[in-house]
Amino acid sequence: MGGYSLGAVAALATAAAVPSRVLSVTSLSGWAVTDLRMRFTFGLWRALIAADPKLFMRYAVADGFTLNAIIGLAPMLETIVEMGATTVAPGSDAQLDLDERVDIGARLATITAPTLIIGGAEDRWVDVMHSHAIAAAIPGARLEVLPFGHLVIQEGAAVVAKLLNAHIEAAGGAV
Repeated sequence: MGGYSLGAVAALATAAAVPSRVLSVTSLSGWAVTDLRMRFTFGLWRALIAADPKLFMRYAVADGFTLNAIIGLAPMLETIVEMGATTVAPGSDAQLDLDERVDIGARLATITAPTLIIGGAEDRWVDVMHSHAIAAAIPGARLEVLPFGHLVIQEGAAVVAKLLNAHIEAAGGAV
């Protein structure tokens, strides 16, 4: 089982709640306890979405990607903003409310499945310190820090896929 961002929180919480049903777990850009900076950022997202989804997407692209990714995307940046603004879901406010209240830190030590933690060295939304903290709290967890921002799935898809495949195979799962 695995998840990205808030999905990583859900995967970790599930692995802690029902360890006998989890063969392996992967946290990609996840966290266990929302910190003040994250809460502040989520509040900014809420305000930007309410004001103008295009404005939110402009911020998300500027802050979610690394400079190298933005350079590579330069010819398409405005199209990405336009298209991305149409994907802001009506339930975003409820997700942001949950993002602001995450606190599963006390549960991490109960995770027994092989665990892979992937964090982005340039993640400005979920600081890589959260990945280090999760890895330190879960016995035997493996930490990989990649040179990407929070949008690591878009920037480093091939690297993430390789890490996931190796982790799942090592845990005895089918890839």
